[in-house]
Amino acid sequence: MTLAAHGLSIALPAGWSGRVFSRAGSVATLHAASFALALDDGEFGDRTTSSMPPGASFLALTEYLPGAGLRAGSGLFAATRIPRRLDPASFGAAKLAHRRPGHVGMQHFFSASGRALCLYVVIAGQRSERRAQLAILDRVLGSLRIEPRP
Repeated sequence: MTLAAHGLSIALPAGWSGRVFSRAGSVATLHAASFALALDDGEFGDRTTSSMPPGASFLALTEYLPGAGLRAGSGLFAATRIPRRLDPASFGAAKLAHRRPGHVGMQHFFSASGRALCLYVVIAGQRSERRAQLAILDRVLGSLRIEPRP
């Protein structure tokens, strides 16, 4: 299944769920997970990640509105590399929006196609399960396409 909306697209494996949304007056957010997404969730999937089963993966790609000193291509968003392969060493419990037992996360701020973005990834389960999850996430992220804002 391929999700595409608001200038973002991504191909998801069988059994994954996803959505791309934009709240009124806001910018785009993409959620994808290897399990069912919670309804009416925030940009970083707090409700969804609170119910992650062991062995599950979740990713959010959230755009930030320019203004008040925030600009694509500068400061926190100076990086231009879209993460296609995730480094296992970049994950940790301290990188979660909300710490939960058995979860580790990572965040990567960057710019692409003139858009300021944050990739947030959470994986659940034992260390031995993470390598398989990372391989699937790498394939999913390899399909990510970011176009200029519509």
